[in-house]
Amino acid sequence: MQFPRKYFLKTEMPNTKITFIIHAKLRRISSLKSVIETMFATGYEVNFKSTTKTFGAKNSAIEAIEDGSEIIITCGGDGSINETVNGFLETGHSHHINFGVLPLGTGNDFARSLGVNKNIEALKLLIENRKFIDVSVFRMNFTDKNTQQNSRYYVNIADIGLGGFVVKNVSTSSKILGASGTYFTAIISSFLQFKKQPVQLTSDSLEWTGNVMSLCMANGKYFGNGMCVSPEANITDDRLQLTILGNVSIWDYLKNMSKIKKGKKIPHPEILYTAVKQCNIISKGIPCPIDMDGEFIGFTPLEVRLADKKISFYGNANSVAEN
Repeated sequence: MQFPRKYFLKTEMPNTKITFIIHAKLRRISSLKSVIETMFATGYEVNFKSTTKTFGAKNSAIEAIEDGSEIIITCGGDGSINETVNGFLETGHSHHINFGVLPLGTGNDFARSLGVNKNIEALKLLIENRKFIDVSVFRMNFTDKNTQQNSRYYVNIADIGLGGFVVKNVSTSSKILGASGTYFTAIISSFLQFKKQPVQLTSDSLEWTGNVMSLCMANGKYFGNGMCVSPEANITDDRLQLTILGNVSIWDYLKNMSKIKKGKKIPHPEILYTAVKQCNIISKGIPCPIDMDGEFIGFTPLEVRLADKKISFYGNANSVAEN
């Protein structure tokens, strides 16, 4: 028995719905969109969402998820990635979504841990070849800028002390010196302004009390535009790498700058590196400012715990393994 020819016609596969969240401050946004549309012209339904002062990457991510996007790409820096992650996790959606990064921000430190750059063609190859990394996520409970109890997720680095001053100085600077110059100037300025604060840290494997210049709770290795502050951090291993800088001077920082850039530990009696599963920090004096992924979010006391799920980011697994 022969069936009519129409029964053998192939059904076209639906296009993959992909959303690009673009930071509003990026230059030449129209040109960027044009390149993306050309690169993803076949096999994809391309959508764009742009952030504003009142409508950030978090809200854009929530909209993209509700619209049925299967892939969400953040075109921006670490702050935009942080907002995208929080938007996704706060929706409570159970269906799987893959995330990607076009590092077009000021610091772009999480992209370094993923092993990606701003080459759109390279990003597409990662997507086509399904090269993604399951990244650990941590959740912090803290006191926000309005003195209310709050919580927030992050995938890169949070720190207390000096970092809060640095990001404040970066946010108010002109950026005329470029990313590296802007961060370097902000760090030096912050060293001169910041007074070390007494804190107490407790965790599953460490108790520490002392005056702190900076205390980093790292999932990724880098912050401050390529400063490898936590050389042994790994974005997939479900552990926080703590880097504690106690009574460290500006001279100590300057003379070890090259080691930090190269990802080497600094041998110093006031610098401690260790890995924990969770931690709690309280201030013994005034509350310490908290920097999370390049943004001042609030103050101690704080608590950090591993989140219930990981997030899949397109990236180069070899880069993580080498780290």
